[in-house]
Amino acid sequence: MGDTCHSKGDTGLLSLVNDPSGRLRRFVERLAVAAKGRGRFVLCLGSTRTSDIEGVSAAGATPAARRLTPAIDAEALVLGRTVSQEKLPVSPAGIVSPVVITRAALGLCGVGALVVDCGSFQPPAVEHTTMGVSVSQCLSTGQALSLENVGSLFESGLKIGRQLCQEHDFLVVGECVPGGTTTALGVLSALGVEARDFLSSSLPAANHDLRARLVRQGLDSCRLSTEEFKAQPLSAVAAVGDPMQPVAAGIALSVSSRIPVLLAGGSQMMAVYALVRALSDSMAQPVPWENIAVMTTKWVAFDPCARSAELSRLVEVPFAASCPDFHLSRHEGLRAYEQGNVKEGVGAGGAMALCSLSGFAAGEIMEAIDRTYDEMVLSSG
Repeated sequence: MGDTCHSKGDTGLLSLVNDPSGRLRRFVERLAVAAKGRGRFVLCLGSTRTSDIEGVSAAGATPAARRLTPAIDAEALVLGRTVSQEKLPVSPAGIVSPVVITRAALGLCGVGALVVDCGSFQPPAVEHTTMGVSVSQCLSTGQALSLENVGSLFESGLKIGRQLCQEHDFLVVGECVPGGTTTALGVLSALGVEARDFLSSSLPAANHDLRARLVRQGLDSCRLSTEEFKAQPLSAVAAVGDPMQPVAAGIALSVSSRIPVLLAGGSQMMAVYALVRALSDSMAQPVPWENIAVMTTKWVAFDPCARSAELSRLVEVPFAASCPDFHLSRHEGLRAYEQGNVKEGVGAGGAMALCSLSGFAAGEIMEAIDRTYDEMVLSSG
């Protein structure tokens, strides 16, 4: 990744990739101030049968493992260990989940986590809030979720967002949805964003053809036009989305009216941002756009197999990347991230960005991640 992470727009560990009208710079300044107060990390879990298809996701070595990944990542984030299975999720290449990075970063910042189950195959064995119980069908059906369910999830997101912004000075929203970059492409495509080869993937090289074929099958099956999707944006989620998207969009819409909300992720959170914009337009509800930004890792932002920066410009999203140097890690399993393995998940990029904006140096953040790897991976055998 190297020099790609360095520009005159850098702020510590953070590289400002897309800054429409200076909104990202102002968001970063607001979040840096807010980070001195009370904050919360919200992890939105979701599942889609799309993840059962080989070649779609690396968030688990097998289809059965991917179905368990949201629950296990949530348990590991909260407890530092798993309950539902013996070890942390690994990619097909054996690389450990980025939950290690997120737990380390949140521990360094002193920010607590709230787990929200939006609809997953198995609920996590830790305290959590249940907002949905239905996983989405494969998006190729064009009937991923019922519109009624999507509406309920969105309203639940609005409600919890209103509660959280009364208690905190900022919010970070992360996700764990195996197969979520494919459903992200689905929602973006439904809303008229031509992004076929733009999205990154948890796999070293994204299978753009496979994702595009699944999305096209879904959109052809549901038979709604771009204009119809824009008029009722939640119908895009119902057709080709996943249960995390309406909850995260609801949280972002309600929270941004009062405090900064960082959408921690890459392609998936850009799709959520696009959904928020479409909902704002359809509801004629103004949004303080300087209170919302998307932040990910450099491995997504500068993925040579994707076009993330260009996607951020298409969606007009303030977009930044955390740029750690994992070559400096003591652990081979973390150094493997520098070869394009896994790249992002569980809000890892946004969590590292928060550490940087809270005043921690890159070396301190790397040491915390290494130490957490010791505790969560090596000590578990």
